[in-house]
Amino acid sequence: MKKNAIVIGLVVVFFWGISFVAIKIVVGVIPPITMAVLRFCISWLILWIFSKFTIRNKISLSRQAKWFSILAGLWGITLCFIFENVGVNYTTPAQASILISTMPIFTIVITDFAKRKISSLKLYMMSLIALIGVVIVVLSNGFDLGGDTFGDIMILLAAFSWGMYTFYIDRLSGYDNLVTTIEMTKWGVIFLIPFSLAEIILKHGEFAPIRADTLLWLLFLAVLCSGFGYLIWNYVIRTIGPKAAANLIYLVPLISVISDFLILDNIPSLWFYIGGLILMAGIILGGMFSGEEIKDSKENLKSTQGG
Repeated sequence: MKKNAIVIGLVVVFFWGISFVAIKIVVGVIPPITMAVLRFCISWLILWIFSKFTIRNKISLSRQAKWFSILAGLWGITLCFIFENVGVNYTTPAQASILISTMPIFTIVITDFAKRKISSLKLYMMSLIALIGVVIVVLSNGFDLGGDTFGDIMILLAAFSWGMYTFYIDRLSGYDNLVTTIEMTKWGVIFLIPFSLAEIILKHGEFAPIRADTLLWLLFLAVLCSGFGYLIWNYVIRTIGPKAAANLIYLVPLISVISDFLILDNIPSLWFYIGGLILMAGIILGGMFSGEEIKDSKENLKSTQGG
């Protein structure tokens, strides 16, 4: 069963790696925020239909769970995908995929701030190394606040938003995953709509005709990357564990770089590769130290209980 979970987990990671290229293509035709609304409306519909076949008895959420779902939708869908879609429109898919992998760093900082504690020094040292990699990646194409650099900043804000989303999702761990996912997706779309309307008004007359290939890429994002992608990924986490699942995600930038080259003919600079390697080394080693920290805390708890 674990082997099957790893195989389908790799399929989802493959989809997520290509998703940055798909976003780049779609936002060239549909404005970024409007594209996010369409993507998650389709995703919500898919999840809602799926729930009708899988959930036999109605599951209601507590008031606190609903608030956490609303905040998760705000951070994880509304803000995260506004920043991500806008960012990819200005930078390359390969660069975006590398920078979005800083999510664990923001998650660590946000969690420590909320719990008013400091993680191990080794963990923060690895985060500093990853930050050096981020700076190199951002500067790999020069510093231009109106171009690539602006897009890179938007991607980093998306990574921060995902860290906030993870913070609230962690508080929903005791509730049905499918129900809370549907709830947060609904609120994420609701919060997106005013931004989309403003975007449509500001860009009136600038819309390009939607081609068949653009529609297919949009459906790819909505169905495979968001809808069933999240459902399958939840199964993978429950089967092989969160740490093993997180290790699979490290393949996303590699797939993005390859697909960016094959589909869009973008060839990153040497500094991009150097910065990307430093960034990924910091994140992967940081993940290892984070796992050690969790293991040590569990062993200390056992020894305390045994005493």
